[in-house]
Amino acid sequence: MSHEIAEKLGGLASRVNNLAVNHSGSDARALLELQDRLADLELVAIVKELRSDREDYKTAIQGLNDAIAFIGEATHKIENVAKAIQLTAKAAELVEKAIKTAAA
Repeated sequence: MSHEIAEKLGGLASRVNNLAVNHSGSDARALLELQDRLADLELVAIVKELRSDREDYKTAIQGLNDAIAFIGEATHKIENVAKAIQLTAKAAELVEKAIKTAAA
């Protein structure tokens, strides 16, 4: 059941990449690093058996949804890129927690 997390990770990674293209400097670097992290997590989520009935899975999905909703389509420069970075990093941490729990 990890396909939903993998799909959302891919979607968020794409949005983060689009956002990085529209920014420069440290914001762009931070976004590109997050994109790489999300892509790595997507691959792990594909091979791990994550259970959608677990609370950490549901929390990870909510974190991904929050970041996706805030960033939107990311076709333009958003004003609060720091919040986008913060929400994306939090989503990645929640997914990592769900993966670690599944591996235990």
